[in-house]
This record gives sequence, structure tokens and C-alpha cells, in this order.
Amino acid sequence: MNNKIALIFTPSETPFCDPAFFRFSPIPLSLGVLQGYLRAKGYTVSSTDLTTHMQRFSRPPAAETWLPLFDKGLILRHLTGGSPTGMEDELDYFIGESVAAGSDVVGISTGANMSFFEIHLAFLLGRRIQEQLGKPVVFGGANLDFLWQFREVFQELWEAVTRCFPYLFIGPGERSFAELLAGWNRQEGARPYQELPGAVYWVDGQLFRNPEDIPTLIRPDFQGLNLKPYTLCCRSSEPLAANTETNLVQFYQWPIYLNPVVSEMNRRRLAKEERKETLFIPYAFNNNCTYRCAFCVQSREDRPGPAAKSAREVVDDIEALLSEYNTEHIRFYNNAFNLSTSFVREFCHLVLERGLTFYWSDCARFNNLTPELIDLLYRSGCRKLVFGLDTASEKIAKLIDKRLDLDQASRVLRWCRERGIWTEVEVIVGLPYEGEDEFQETYAFVQENLEQGNLSGFHLNRYYVVPCSLLGSKPEQYGIRLHCFPQGYEKMLRRSAEILIVLTAPRGETINTPPYSYQLWRYSEVNGRTVEQLIAETEDKFRRMRSLMKPNFPVFGKGGEKKNE
Repeated sequence: MNNKIALIFTPSETPFCDPAFFRFSPIPLSLGVLQGYLRAKGYTVSSTDLTTHMQRFSRPPAAETWLPLFDKGLILRHLTGGSPTGMEDELDYFIGESVAAGSDVVGISTGANMSFFEIHLAFLLGRRIQEQLGKPVVFGGANLDFLWQFREVFQELWEAVTRCFPYLFIGPGERSFAELLAGWNRQEGARPYQELPGAVYWVDGQLFRNPEDIPTLIRPDFQGLNLKPYTLCCRSSEPLAANTETNLVQFYQWPIYLNPVVSEMNRRRLAKEERKETLFIPYAFNNNCTYRCAFCVQSREDRPGPAAKSAREVVDDIEALLSEYNTEHIRFYNNAFNLSTSFVREFCHLVLERGLTFYWSDCARFNNLTPELIDLLYRSGCRKLVFGLDTASEKIAKLIDKRLDLDQASRVLRWCRERGIWTEVEVIVGLPYEGEDEFQETYAFVQENLEQGNLSGFHLNRYYVVPCSLLGSKPEQYGIRLHCFPQGYEKMLRRSAEILIVLTAPRGETINTPPYSYQLWRYSEVNGRTVEQLIAETEDKFRRMRSLMKPNFPVFGKGGEKKNE
């Protein structure tokens, strides 16, 4: 019987190089969902988040210990022939920190950050577990979808992985994992692996993937995980109730990357009785966007339909999570909180009727928000909304089918500010046919709303081609030509190794390496700009837009009083 399951979440290089990283990185939601689903099915599940075990290693960490993870030849030789990697001690430490030895089956997440530190480490762990413990290993994680989308680039890796590991799932995998276990346990009606949603397999020299499943959206279960490293330190609300507002500024107005900095400062400077440790619990209740912006992965033509829980189910889950983890903070990870106005009203009224006191943030869309709904959101605990602006150019919005009313967007940002909800927007530079005029429209929109106090910040992204998006799958319809450069796998690994060296360099040492990943696909415009021109212009736009990021955050004194305006 395969009733004891060990789940392992593989870390990326970022928390390894910066021990404070996981204090603003979320608790792994996918791990909590899978654990919750399998436990509900009667399995005994133990989970290990290896991110929280990285502090064992030297500070600053030695880059050379981990550089084998970026050696393509070494990884492929190991997966196909078992040759040593030089990382056996590290792998054995990680395995020892999990309960893999006492399990029947091991599930490993390959991560979600397009990081080969995560991907290759996950596969090395799986191979080691098979060799040393003789356990079957099942793989999941969003990085598998990344590898699938660029499968021509990673053909050699896919061939090695599918020959070494027979069980890999892309997309939500909780139902497929449970059904795979049911088949092993010879339960009636269980389907074979190659019929399960999201299953990936290699047949006759060809790679296949089944359509992905719809997520269960089950309430996550984090019991048994070490959550202490994810706590943030803020000011106790006793005896000063004003500290509550100070904490909300820290957690919601300020950029998320400042939270660990302020948290550590609070631990050093506040007396023990003045400090409070708190968790932000991640939770999602809807998935798969109803819109099809052409640049986005969710414009893919084979995507599942939208999935969502009812307002009552969501509030029931929240009430349980607040009690179970003794917190008053929830981070929603939805496509958009306000996909339905009827949902928003019912959710807010249920929260108010039950007298629940908690604070939350989520993504949202501009189109259906009104002052009345924004007031309800605030009263239900909403303190931050992140909107997908992407571009403020009507020309580019029309090209990518953004369906954005800029006047409505400006009104919503103002209404949120007036009611006390902080807002941020996502911005993309380098989209096809974004010339200087189109860029200036986006720049001016962001600048104006920052100056008016309608925005507390923004997230800046360079556009890159996603193969399964409409822009990636039908480039001719958008007047672009795609370019897949040779040796993309090797070049991406070299860039990743350079970034690791920068991240692990001793403080004070300067290394001139730009900290962003190599792009596997580029594009040019038909009868327009070349790849090289677009790269240069995008970097210039990125630099200029980034110059708007000049936060003027208030500083609070020991008693919580504001010291500067």
C-alpha cells in the first residue's frame, strides 16, 4: 500500500543567497494545497520546504559548491548514466531533512521561478532518492510547464528526465497525484498514468503532454511545515492601538521587499513586549482568467475554463485559516478578486456579518469597481490591490486585446486612495510596436498617479515571448517574427551561473553582471525594428521607467508616531 507520502519543495538560489528572502516570499501555496488534498483522501502526508533549511550553509555561500547545477553536460550524464555530480553531500543533507526514507512515495516540486537551481536540484534529488532509497518519485511544479513551453530548446533534458522518471505532471496535480496513488493501490476505477490530466511521457522518440487539470482550489493545509522563518515582526497592538495602522503601512503600503528589512529592524530595536510575530497565509479561490491578453500565458488556446469557489466557501476557508494559524493577514493569489461583482458583495457582507477581523491583498481589474464596492472591500479588510495596467497606450492595448478604459483606471486608483486602499500596477515595457510615443503614454500615466498619491508603487517587467500565448503561437497575426537562437539552454545556464556568482559575492565586491535571465526567444517586427534594436530600446525604457521608483516612505518613532511627512 502506498499510503505514506513525502512532499519536498525545492528552493531557488535567491533565498539561499539572501536568508531574508523567504520572509517576503510566500509560504508555498502549492505544497499546502497538495498536502490538504491528499490528507483529505486519507493519505499520511509529511512535507518539507527546503527553503527553510538553506541557513545550514556558509555565509556568504560558496558559489562553487552549487555551480554544478548549471553544468548541462554533468546534469545530463548524471540523469542518463548516474555519473557523480560532486553534490552528493548536499543532496543527502536535503534528503535527510525530509521524511523520504519513511515514506512509500515521494513528490518533488521543481519550483516556479524559471530557475535551473530549482529545476536541476529537483531532478538530482529525485535521482538520489531512487538510488539510495528505492522510492518512486512524482514531479510537479510550474517550472515543468516552462520546460514544456520551450521543449525544443530543452529536448535533451526532457529525453533524459522522462527516461529517468516515469511520473511528471504539468498544471494542477492534486487530483492526478491522488488517482495515480489509487491505481498503485489497485482501487477500482483508477486510470493508468498516461490517461491522467497533465501527465507528461515519452513515446517512440516523441514527448507528449495531456491537457492540464482544473485546480481543486482546496483550502491549503500547512500543518507540519516549519513556518517560523516566514514570520514577520511588527509592533504589538497593545498597549497602543495606533500601532495597528503602523503595521498596515509596513505590510501593505510599502513594497513587499522592504518587509524583511523592517521586520529585522523591529526585532533588534523593539523590546520583547513591544514585538509581535505574524504570518501571511497564502490562499487562492479562483483560477484561469476570463480575458485573453495576447502576451499572457492565459491566452493559450488549450487553457482550461475559469474555476472559482463560492463566496460562502471562501469565507468558511478564511475563518478556518485565521483560527488555525493565529493570524489576521491573508494574501490572496487570484487572477482577480473582482471577477464577479455579485461575489464581491456576498463575500464582503459575509465577512461583516461574521465579525471577522483580518487584512488582505489581491490582484484586481479596473472595469467593474465603483466607490460602493471599494468601500465594501475596505470594510472587509482589503488594504492593497494590484492592477494589471501593463500599458497606458490605447494603440498597444488594442493590439494585445487588453480591454482597458484608462479614465476608469484613473478613477478607480483615486477612489481606492480616498478610501484607504493602497494600489500598485503591473507595467510591461518592450511590447511589440511600442514606440517612444506609446512608452511616454505609459510613463506619464504612472508618473501622474504616483505624484497624486493614487499609486503606492508599481511592478516593472520586460516583455518576453511566451510560446503558448497568442503572440507566441500566432506571431504573424501581430506583425512580429520570432527568433529562437541556438544553444539557448547552455546560454541560460551560463547566465544563471553568472547571477549566482553575483549574488554570492562578498559584500563590497563589485561584479558587473546584469541580474536578469537570458531570454530563450526574441522577436523582431515585420518591416520594423530588429531584435537588436528592440533589446536596446527596451533596456532604455526599463531604465527610465525604473527612475520613477523613488519611494518616500514615512519613518515611525518608537511609540508609533510619524516622524516625517
